[in-house]
Amino acid sequence: MTYRTEYALGILSLIPLLETGASKGLGFLVTILVVYIGVPLLIWSLLVDRLASLVLRLVCRFRESSGHQYYFEKQVGMPGVKRRLLRDIRVLAFVFLLSALIVPLVTDVTPGNLVPVSNTFIYVAIFLLAVPSSIHVLLWVLEDSGLRCHNTSRVTVTVPAAWTSRWLSSVGGAGAFVSFAITMGGNLDRALSLGLTLFVSLLPSCILAPTLFYRRLEPGIIAKIRRSKAAMTMASLFPQLAGPSVPSSTAPTLRAVKGPEETRQT
Repeated sequence: MTYRTEYALGILSLIPLLETGASKGLGFLVTILVVYIGVPLLIWSLLVDRLASLVLRLVCRFRESSGHQYYFEKQVGMPGVKRRLLRDIRVLAFVFLLSALIVPLVTDVTPGNLVPVSNTFIYVAIFLLAVPSSIHVLLWVLEDSGLRCHNTSRVTVTVPAAWTSRWLSSVGGAGAFVSFAITMGGNLDRALSLGLTLFVSLLPSCILAPTLFYRRLEPGIIAKIRRSKAAMTMASLFPQLAGPSVPSSTAPTLRAVKGPEETRQT
């Protein structure tokens, strides 16, 4: 599997920040790399595998009341580049829009306060990327690990909580950021300039941090999950479904689930 596309896009988007960092010295440059990329990766490495293990334990604990069966299907590949980039965009939308809601609550947003507010926006966005976005990363890992949910009443097979990532990406809303940018800029032209600046500042984090996570951390976390005691318990409680036993009426759902496998990199 190759990640050259994401690395290329991430590095290209990082160039403006690197130029700014180079003009301010090596220490500032290192700080940019550590804060924008290192911090999210560190938090994800500490939280995601523990959250995944907790989710599996809860599934096993409340199996009787859920009315669903959970199992790990055979892994045949990881998501392709298009699906990974779509996830990056969702994370970017999440941190971008939610920051626009939070920043006015913690600082005075006025045109004369442009630099401090912009810095606050970036810090809040990086925090959202590192901590709350762990939920996004957790959902990626559970999906890529092969975890599936069999709804016994509807006779469908889906990725557990797949809708959650889409819902989180809509939190805040574009209107909140437009209102924030216009208040901050004072007029539409300055608002557009501010929005573009903040977008360029956050784009490298939302591409490079997830890409490095996919490449360096996710395979080990998935292997740990599939070997965990909770996964073994789940395997004994919920035997994996055989393809022919699922009615043909559920075929569209199954194709949607297999999308990440079919788009894997070669």
